[in-house]
Amino acid sequence: MLNQTQIMVEWQKAGLKINGFTSGDIKDIYNHLAHNADSEVEAHKMFILAIRKAAKDGAATQWAVSNNANYWVQAGLTNAQAVGDYEKDAQQKQRKGRYGQPIKQESKILAPTSDEIQQQNERWAKELGYESVAAMAKGTHDILINLRKTRQERLAIKPKTGLTANGNQVLKRF
Repeated sequence: MLNQTQIMVEWQKAGLKINGFTSGDIKDIYNHLAHNADSEVEAHKMFILAIRKAAKDGAATQWAVSNNANYWVQAGLTNAQAVGDYEKDAQQKQRKGRYGQPIKQESKILAPTSDEIQQQNERWAKELGYESVAAMAKGTHDILINLRKTRQERLAIKPKTGLTANGNQVLKRF
């Protein structure tokens, strides 16, 4: 059975116009959905989804709700889950990139496993000329300590050379 109160609350939240025909229009849309849906509960859910989609699209009249409901019925959708999947799929297909090219869907970033991290560290140690990962860690630590100790000296030298921190030539005013 139609829950008129809940539908009217959704209707008002969506900002759709209410006039003397609104009640009849709501009943017609609901009856159409109930006739084609799996159950009356599913018809009610589909009705609310149609109202929300119309609001999202910026509609102001009942025609948008009716068109959404008719479109889903013609597509053979009989429950709210099918409507959600259908809309999600349609939204993915509509998205286009620059110059009409489809947007490339990137795969999710996978977190590296501890074995992969260990293999990478071993490969870097070999490339940098260290005997082991522990030797690379010690060498890197020593380099960073040395850089920290000599920071003041290196910063003091930069202005004398006329270079910026990035190594670019300083512009001199005349």
